[in-house]
Amino acid sequence: MIDRWLESRFDTKQAVGGSEVRVCCPFCNSRVGRADTKFHLYISLVKPAAHCFRCDWKGNHIGLVMNVEGCSYAEALKQLDDPVADIRAFDALNLHSPRGLVKGEEHAKVPGGFKFLWQSSSKEAIAIHRYLMLRKVPRHIVDKHFGYVPGTNRVWILVDTNWWQGRLIIPGQPKYISPPWPKSDSLWNADALVNGGKVVVCEGVFSAIAVGDSAIALCGKSMSNLQAKRIATAGLDEIVVMLDADAVDYACETARVLHSRCNAKIMIQYMASGDPALGVRGKLVNYDWRLTVENALCDIVL
Repeated sequence: MIDRWLESRFDTKQAVGGSEVRVCCPFCNSRVGRADTKFHLYISLVKPAAHCFRCDWKGNHIGLVMNVEGCSYAEALKQLDDPVADIRAFDALNLHSPRGLVKGEEHAKVPGGFKFLWQSSSKEAIAIHRYLMLRKVPRHIVDKHFGYVPGTNRVWILVDTNWWQGRLIIPGQPKYISPPWPKSDSLWNADALVNGGKVVVCEGVFSAIAVGDSAIALCGKSMSNLQAKRIATAGLDEIVVMLDADAVDYACETARVLHSRCNAKIMIQYMASGDPALGVRGKLVNYDWRLTVENALCDIVL
């Protein structure tokens, strides 16, 4: 329950009437520039609601846990059921997205030296910013999701709530570095699921950016069970699986799993050459995954 989690994280005060608990708001410092010391955040114990009367942060219990912990929806549910001492107690590097930095950067564990691109005008930050501009990544996405770690020659990408990737901007291996824990239900641009309608499932972040606002990224060829559940329960009308051309088998498995979980119309498309990050205006190949028999796929060039 929310009261157990609050007691494990904050000094609490009982509000008048006993149906609410007050804590010093962890969001005030980032929203109004000064830390709260007067217990302005009120959390209801009888309904899923919380409101700070100083910085005007509002949300439900799950949203409160996700924002304070910098964790996923599934992890927030676990915290409400049975709080653990430190959800960020990983063995290696840990990085939280802006949604998880609400306590202030001094409290967030990030790869050594991590900075958002907008926090620096160094030559390294400028080089990475130029790299992203050449890929036509919108400025608002750059500011929210991209950063750098000095000396790594990588652009560091924040994915959803508690997952990240580091991608080389010069030739070399390994091209990607990911955190040493499962991606769980993390999806790039998961907000697209909230809008309903049509969603395009891509392999990588740059592919999703090239496709547009309706695209999400798995951050890999394979889809985790938690990612599948998150997509399937979004109430979508249509799902287009657009992985890279060398990942058709993975795309068919993704389509099959999603088909078994939801009623959305599901299609598979891929670029005739290259991948969506090179531009979705190129020739697309449509795979009818329902006609797949022992990997003999029926393909139709659009």
